[in-house]
Amino acid sequence: MAKVDKKNKKIVQSKNCVGCGICASVCPINAKLMKNDDFDPETAELAIRVIDGVAILSDEICIRCGACSKICPVESLKIVDLESATA
Repeated sequence: MAKVDKKNKKIVQSKNCVGCGICASVCPINAKLMKNDDFDPETAELAIRVIDGVAILSDEICIRCGACSKICPVESLKIVDLESATA
């Protein structure tokens, strides 16, 4: 399996987000952190979390795997290839 190049990918979000949190629950970065015994959802550096009813992505932590965009029931999240977007 090819490694995802974070520099050429971006997760974009529309205003359709309903804050369901499914995206945060399928995120592999979040899942890995949640397995730690000392996990604290308030202070953890999660790739995606829901705040005030909206999914918030951390561009620095997100690995752009696309799991969130595939599962989003309202298609609020989309992974885009930056090279094709500028071509």
